[in-house]
Amino acid sequence: MSDKSAAQFLERIVALRPTLERHAAFLIGGRTQLGSPEDFVQDTMVTALRIADRFEDDNLSGWLLAILHGHIRNARRSARVRTSVPLKLAGSEDDDAAGRFDQAIAPSQEQKVELDKVMAIIGTLSEADKEIIWLARIEGLSHDEISARLSLPVSTSHKRLHSATARLRAAYEAEPVPLKQRNYPARHRAA
Repeated sequence: MSDKSAAQFLERIVALRPTLERHAAFLIGGRTQLGSPEDFVQDTMVTALRIADRFEDDNLSGWLLAILHGHIRNARRSARVRTSVPLKLAGSEDDDAAGRFDQAIAPSQEQKVELDKVMAIIGTLSEADKEIIWLARIEGLSHDEISARLSLPVSTSHKRLHSATARLRAAYEAEPVPLKQRNYPARHRAA
């Protein structure tokens, strides 16, 4: 593309910016967690300039809208990926945001399985173990802060955290119990 035609192409894209922003705002609606319409339009413009050599049609608006739809569709897919794992603490409400922590989950199946395994094991711990692990590992409190919050001596909170972590580690590293062989009824053949 020559410099003159590249400049004209850019001017045409910039002229369509308000239309793209309105369309992006319509597609996003109230789902502000996806991003702002301006961000999607900016991404669309960058993509269009990067792949400008692929534009062959006279319908620049339609081409840009197709790129915009692709960016928003990808954002919706990413937003559906589970990024937080609920961990209910003793005394916390179900709607309490403090009862949840965000754990980035990579798209690998192994990490999801491992995280599910840890969460299942944490679910088997006593409420006291869950609480002290939460305070130390999730909230990142020191032993002094944990002791103050739980009204315990520092040495006791240190011992309880050590014991709870040891129980969690032992349960995680334990060999899985093999499934019992199922006894299926014998099949009778017709004579």
